[in-house]
Amino acid sequence: MIAIRRAAFAAPFVFLSSAAVAVPSAEIFGNLPAMSHVHLSPDGTHFSAIEPVGGASAVLVFQLHPAPGTKPQVFALTESSAVDSKWITNDRLIGMYYQNKYQSESSGMNVREYARGVSMSLSGKKAFPLMTGTDMYVSTGSTTRILATSAENPNLVYMEAFKGYAYGDQDTRLSQGKWRLNLFSVDVDTNSVGSVENGTDRTREWVVDHHGNPVARMDRTDETQDPKNRDVFYVKDGKDWREAASYDNYSGTVASLDGILPDGAALAVDRYGDKGRLMLETLPVSASGKVETLFNDPLYDLDDVLHDEWTGAVIGVTYVADKREYRYFDPQLDRIQKGIEKALPGQSVEISSWDAKRSMFLITAEDPKNPPGIYLYTPATGKLDYLMGAYPDLQPADLGEVKTFDYKSRDGLDIHGYLTLAPGKTGKNLPMVVFPHGGPDSRDELGFDWMAQFFASRGYAVLQTNFRGSTGYGVAFRNAGFGEWGRKMQDDITDGVKKAIADGIADPKRICIVGASYGGYAALAGATFTPELYACAVSYAGIADVSQILGQAKQEAGEHSVRLHFWEDRIGSRTDVKTLQEISPAYHAADVRAPVLLLHSTLDMTVPYAQSRREQAALQALGKPVEYVQIAGDDHYLSHAGARIQVLKAMETFLKAHIGN
Repeated sequence: MIAIRRAAFAAPFVFLSSAAVAVPSAEIFGNLPAMSHVHLSPDGTHFSAIEPVGGASAVLVFQLHPAPGTKPQVFALTESSAVDSKWITNDRLIGMYYQNKYQSESSGMNVREYARGVSMSLSGKKAFPLMTGTDMYVSTGSTTRILATSAENPNLVYMEAFKGYAYGDQDTRLSQGKWRLNLFSVDVDTNSVGSVENGTDRTREWVVDHHGNPVARMDRTDETQDPKNRDVFYVKDGKDWREAASYDNYSGTVASLDGILPDGAALAVDRYGDKGRLMLETLPVSASGKVETLFNDPLYDLDDVLHDEWTGAVIGVTYVADKREYRYFDPQLDRIQKGIEKALPGQSVEISSWDAKRSMFLITAEDPKNPPGIYLYTPATGKLDYLMGAYPDLQPADLGEVKTFDYKSRDGLDIHGYLTLAPGKTGKNLPMVVFPHGGPDSRDELGFDWMAQFFASRGYAVLQTNFRGSTGYGVAFRNAGFGEWGRKMQDDITDGVKKAIADGIADPKRICIVGASYGGYAALAGATFTPELYACAVSYAGIADVSQILGQAKQEAGEHSVRLHFWEDRIGSRTDVKTLQEISPAYHAADVRAPVLLLHSTLDMTVPYAQSRREQAALQALGKPVEYVQIAGDDHYLSHAGARIQVLKAMETFLKAHIGN
């Protein structure tokens, strides 16, 4: 039996905390998680975590059993945010950092992402960005893609990165295609770079084993010559490369290489199976090998593939039924997973990390009323020590109950969603926030949602629906959203709202639709195409003119690119101007009745802030009530605490003014 206890240095144990006496502030909800992405060092004496420092995220390293007064080591980069870390030796770990910034290009000033892996030392040795001083093309690429560590050399990692093969400026190199994704070895102590194997002009991904041997790669066919734009999987069978499989991924990924299995005899590949669900199966290295199924759920798609952080081997999967579930192929990890799930019933439990000897494990667990908590599990003693919570100032009493909210859309399609009730409310005649997710190739799930819970804490019921086009329910459900922006996808949301009204949950006069990214588009579409339904609308980084998104994809990726085809499948042909205008809120501002709040970051490279400016201008020209809040220095994903807090405060004021609380 696993015994839960509170560690001596832990933050308040969330399960035992008393009810809060006041509504938590926007700062409490908007601050970045106090701890996330935890990893144990090989010897288990330290662990790294992503924590906020000065409003951005940094890598912090803690002693697991510190002496009194011991402080963590902080590794922060100016103007960059840390997203994860990876231990290589007991002294060296790699921090993954990124930032968005403007870059001068032939087409003008554009926002680009800079992703960097930085080698850092606990003993005070020099820190440095990986692969600097080489002829790699990495100015807008990434040096964070560490594929494997070396079983023979503890300082060595294997990485993929683009190498330029032509002179001239970076834009010319890209437009001419004179670059290749190659495979390298990198010494994390000296930054010495060695060439392992070169890709072709079409290589887009590598798989390497724990000994530095390239075992598979994915090449994408030339979009100007192959209308299907296939992804071709090659395996290295002995000394020769063999084409093992190919898939038409032109309309969105239907198959991916996910890594090598522990025995090295096969790769893991996820693809949509005969039942239309995303599954995981083997791709044998040998041509005579047999394909075997690793995971295939009859109802839900595979969501993610789990890897051993020391060998890189595929060891399990995740999927989302309502809450996120973890399944391991490794017997030891499977036993630990099931044991901790029993100790923390109802929570979504992740084995986040373990030391090289598997003598201790870091666990992350959460549910809607318990933000992610970090635990240390020691199999030898059966003890599960609570270390810290991601939101230590939030108590269960501050958070709303979340329940499933399922219904049929008007054409009979089953829609699954979630309803968060305001803390202490009975769920009748409440002001309601309709909160469609982004993507739209994404989904909502039963877990802690900091923004939804913020709305609930202010007295609102919150409705989140997995409308058609969402992922997780199979390829047919995803594809049912193709060409349905502003139409059936929007109908699914509308039908959920009408059910909430019919069930007596929502006060029909106090409903606001709020969303970000695609959800921002859905918010504007709701206010525009069903204006009788909403008392207000809030769009963060939303799309107002879909033709501009297609134009951006064509300009940046090319007329025959997978990216452009992906968006044309979902939105419509870029040449069908009439249809694109019909579903673009900016062209129908006259139909809007409710006040609209627009928020957008200046460094958003996914949806340019010109989209919100376009909607603002259209509404202002007709005298419609509209507010625009510009977020300085953040990205599409609200990666900085200051931006999150600014957005929450603006939304809180706007919602209170128009639907009360």
